[in-house]
Amino acid sequence: MADTFNYKLGWHYVVNPPGSTARIHKHLNIGEGEVDWEGFFGALAEVGFDGIMTSQVFAYLPDKAVASTRFMLAKIQEYVDKYWKT
Repeated sequence: MADTFNYKLGWHYVVNPPGSTARIHKHLNIGEGEVDWEGFFGALAEVGFDGIMTSQVFAYLPDKAVASTRFMLAKIQEYVDKYWKT
């Protein structure tokens, strides 16, 4: 999981390969984009999700990769603790 912005807002994006028809987006830390994370995690809990969650932030490679990974783990754990109370 990763946060993202609407590419039409004028942000700088790198798309590979050049000429790709892929939908343009960025993978950001939770809270840095437009995703409704309360709604996202709430919906997963509501349907009984019990699978694997992965973080895919690579907007900060290589300069902040470790810090981003640690932040995402902590933030995801906060939501898991909030919505999957044992």
